[in-house]
Amino acid sequence: MKFFTNKNYSKMIIIPLVIFIIFILMAFIFPGIERGIDLKGGNQIIVHYPQEKDYTSLETALVEKYNISQIQVNEVKSINEYGLLIEFSLQQDLETAKAERSKLDFTKDLDTLKQESIVLLTPLKERGFLTENDLTSIQQINNKDDLSSVVSENISLANNNFYNQITNLVKSELDLAEDAKIQTREIAPTLGKDFVNSSVKVGIVAFSLLLIVILLFFREIVPSGLIIFAVIFDVFAALAGMALFNIPLSLTTIPALLMLIGYSVDTDILLTTRILKDDNRNPIDSANSSIVTGLTMTFTTMATILVMLIISYFAQMFIILEISVILLCGLVGDVISTWLFNAPALIKYAKRKHKN
Repeated sequence: MKFFTNKNYSKMIIIPLVIFIIFILMAFIFPGIERGIDLKGGNQIIVHYPQEKDYTSLETALVEKYNISQIQVNEVKSINEYGLLIEFSLQQDLETAKAERSKLDFTKDLDTLKQESIVLLTPLKERGFLTENDLTSIQQINNKDDLSSVVSENISLANNNFYNQITNLVKSELDLAEDAKIQTREIAPTLGKDFVNSSVKVGIVAFSLLLIVILLFFREIVPSGLIIFAVIFDVFAALAGMALFNIPLSLTTIPALLMLIGYSVDTDILLTTRILKDDNRNPIDSANSSIVTGLTMTFTTMATILVMLIISYFAQMFIILEISVILLCGLVGDVISTWLFNAPALIKYAKRKHKN
């Protein structure tokens, strides 16, 4: 049975275009993609313990007590021990205090600056990160330089107290000993911003080099443009999958998206080569022969990734699981873009070219 015929191939093009619009809406509007903690800034806690623990109440306790807007708790297992990787957003009161500290106008008189400093630090006292004495000591300061130093020191003290309280809460919820191994780390949003900028540059360079190689090989604009569109389609298919399965954009998922650039072009180059290079064969016949080879390649890769996904799910290897989902969604998009858009468009292009 032939997949492409003279009657149906031109009608297929509309399907991937509609799906492409749906992918864009899913990625950027609803449900949308969240930025991970490592991109927008946040906190990371790694806990190690010798035997399995019930951590189901930990996430709720952290959210209720510290007003954390985004939190992710993942269990990590090894042969000798268990552990948790806890990632959560920056504490809002601390971030507000840091921002307001930079806005203090030290050209004002000392008494006004004292009152503004106390107002700035009061939410940290209410959260339990500072004491009443920390605030009242500000009234005893006699110059602006000392006031500036004390405000900064109080914010640093509040930040340290926040981490200590978080650590104690984790120990309490998991019933851990005082000497339990706990690592804490604050991730600055500037680091994530730099990584995103670097990833965008790498993506642009990769697309540019890919376009140059394809243009040099085929020496035709339309087929080269169709291959690039397929790559873009596959990336948006992966982005839509990330939005659907609530996988954040992070330092681990961005490289997975870049991997799709390489995964996406093989079937499209195969298809384009067979349709354009064989002048003695009907383009529809070339497309029908290509689809068997192309789908075999794609489904073999998808089967491998599916096995990786299943193993990572049961082994709770969440980074591998996220990468597997992204690649699988991208390959599903590759089937749609290659065989429902590129193939019909190339058939039409080849027929017009032969006719001319």
